[in-house]
Amino acid sequence: MARRGWSRRKFLRDGALTGMLASRAGAGKVWSETSHEAIGETGATRIFYRQPALAWPDALPVGNGRLGAMVFGGTANERLQLNEETVWMGERRDRDNPQAAKTAEVRALLMAGKVHEAEALAAEVMMGIPDRLPCYQTLGDMWLELDGLAGDVQEYRLELDLDQAIAKTSFVAGGARWKREIFSSAPRNVIAVRLECEQPMALTVRMDRVVHSETVAADANRLVMTGAARPAKPTTDAATQERQVGVAFRAEVAAHADDGAVRAAGNTLRIEGARRVTLLVMAATAFREGDARGMEAACARNLKVASSMSYDALKREHVEDYQSYARRVELDLLQGPDPLKDVPMDVRMQRVKEGGDDAGLLQTYFKYGRYMLISSSRPGTLPANLQGIWNESIDPPWGSKFTVNINAEMNYWMAEPGNLADLHPQLFDLLDSARSFGAETAKKYYKARGFVVHHNTDLWGDSIPVDHVQAGVWAMGAAWMALHLWEHYAFSQDKGFLRERAYPRLKEIGEFMLDYLVEAPDATLQSGPSQSPENKYRLPDGTTASLCMSPAMDTEIIHAVFDRVARASELLGVDAELRGQVQAAAKKLPPLKIGANGALQEWNEDYAETEPGHRHISHLFGLYPDDQITLRGTPELAEAARKVLERRLSYGGGSTGWSRAWIVNCYARLEDGEAAYRNLVDLLRHSTRGNLFDVCGMKANSPFQIDGNLGGAAGMMEMLLQSHGGVVRLLPALPKAWAAGSFKGLRARGGLEVDCAWREGKATQAILRAKVGGSVRLAAPMGQRVARVTRGGRVVTLRPGAGNGTEFAVEAGAQYNVLFG
Repeated sequence: MARRGWSRRKFLRDGALTGMLASRAGAGKVWSETSHEAIGETGATRIFYRQPALAWPDALPVGNGRLGAMVFGGTANERLQLNEETVWMGERRDRDNPQAAKTAEVRALLMAGKVHEAEALAAEVMMGIPDRLPCYQTLGDMWLELDGLAGDVQEYRLELDLDQAIAKTSFVAGGARWKREIFSSAPRNVIAVRLECEQPMALTVRMDRVVHSETVAADANRLVMTGAARPAKPTTDAATQERQVGVAFRAEVAAHADDGAVRAAGNTLRIEGARRVTLLVMAATAFREGDARGMEAACARNLKVASSMSYDALKREHVEDYQSYARRVELDLLQGPDPLKDVPMDVRMQRVKEGGDDAGLLQTYFKYGRYMLISSSRPGTLPANLQGIWNESIDPPWGSKFTVNINAEMNYWMAEPGNLADLHPQLFDLLDSARSFGAETAKKYYKARGFVVHHNTDLWGDSIPVDHVQAGVWAMGAAWMALHLWEHYAFSQDKGFLRERAYPRLKEIGEFMLDYLVEAPDATLQSGPSQSPENKYRLPDGTTASLCMSPAMDTEIIHAVFDRVARASELLGVDAELRGQVQAAAKKLPPLKIGANGALQEWNEDYAETEPGHRHISHLFGLYPDDQITLRGTPELAEAARKVLERRLSYGGGSTGWSRAWIVNCYARLEDGEAAYRNLVDLLRHSTRGNLFDVCGMKANSPFQIDGNLGGAAGMMEMLLQSHGGVVRLLPALPKAWAAGSFKGLRARGGLEVDCAWREGKATQAILRAKVGGSVRLAAPMGQRVARVTRGGRVVTLRPGAGNGTEFAVEAGAQYNVLFG
């Protein structure tokens, strides 16, 4: 990535100065640091650059789940692009199509083989009005304009500390060292900006937004920006477009100078003669606070508390809060110092793109993925959207919404195994928010009980088909999200959660599916109108279509829902009649099929593909994230799934970051560590920017999406630990490139926390911490066996398991040490 004003030769040369610069960290008479325990000096905790970011996609993100900022690291002019998670265009609105009852006619046409007629009717009677959901928008920008920095800048460093969640900038200019720290505090709900200089500084602070806002100086040290997230351009057709409304917001910045003076200058703040300056940024919206008075009061509360604390106390609290999540898991793929830790991250990324390997970079990428989820999803916030919480646009790609035909779910694949289970309920909250709209849509479109969400939803939990027929007519969104509720139970074994939260939603989805399914002439129960998400097939006459009955993904999701409803109802001792209904219906679902080319069929008919390298691999849902297709349980289907992956890739598949991340997870489930590793590296080479942002494409200007980052980190976990099917598998897809390493704190289904170390490709020791009592089935890595398990020095009785596995009893709160032979 190019950054203006810095020659490539200079910043490659300056890479050698990193060690010197690091040795000077903390130098200067006024710089203060919050002490913290370092997790090794491997370089995995920091990414840094020798030049500021030129463009938004190359800046560095900070966030607390609700407030986010992109830090550019400018010297004389610094930009902080700001976000608040509920700044959305539009309003809560009924978008159900008034002709929705004719959905049954669409289904009848599909079952009669009249596909094109069905698609034409669906466009008329099923698509929402308006047919596009409102989008998430930027809050605005804060600008810092520093005087006297027009000359030469030396010893520049822009850094993101992944152990502290702080973006840092430092440089020497005008004979003095300048330093800046920026973080987003979850405990205080503020963004803190600290500027320090060895000599008195002068700067101007501005806050603005491209449209629909006004900024005023509220008093001598505070700016207030108010506005609303309305459409960028007026629309004329009120019947089919959004009204000119959106969520109202209020953003404030308050300045405090430890010395020097702060004053208002028009709609800016002017600070002079200060060596230390703290800026606090607050924001509130009418979505949470109700009206202008509520927003003003919320900002005042946050400012009062945050400003009563010293900067060091505010920073210390933030670091402790962040580390309570971040330090639950450690991954070491180096087993020693990172030899490239003094090389800037964009240089390291370029080396990988040119064909090099970098285990330390992958270790950092893993930590960065967890950082991104922690920073964009906290208890009480919305779930991470397509861009987490970071978006600079009024009309971002795909609206920066919640796309629930893969992307929103992928964002949370890492939550349970990655020991961030308390960040998972934000997705459950999104599901709950859609129940009201979803129940109406289920009745109007499908005459069904329960509720439904199609492929997208928004701040208000909308549920209708949107965008166009090829994407919007797909009724599995709520079902997929509901399966995450079961995963939360499977990992925690919290029966109270199962009873009070998971089962009620699964039951409603199960009831919807029972009503949604129709009996076909072959006596199977089929779903539809539906599609394999965003893909098309070719009919015998050469024409193409997307709508169909019972694509493989539908069948797999419905089977998973029926399975979880039956298992949960049995565990809880309730709803025996419903259990019998879903079990009977599951037996009548169409079977998964293998096509003439040896690959798992994507559609119920063995249609030709119009795009063999399509980005979605929807029919592999049963392989991952579900476990209906396994190496040992369904070997023929597993081989057919492998054929899907090989065929997709041979035609250019994996062309987006999230698609490649899904492929990594699928190969991990097939226990093919080499293929998983190749695709993980290709994720970096083709769909990752120099700041580690995932991009939705393989071009330099492809837009950022967070799902590839989070899905990629989930894939690394899946390579190292699996626990589906009732068996905990250690190092199931370990590649040769990771010959030695260790992980700590990953979680397995059944209420287990797991550590494992390996050397020369062989596990040397594992530790299991049981959160609940029960029985564990443990499979050693391929070619090894479990030799001994001890608890507190005492040998545990083992029972033989399948293959190279073993089974033993565990007690809640106990730790078990595992050795291998």
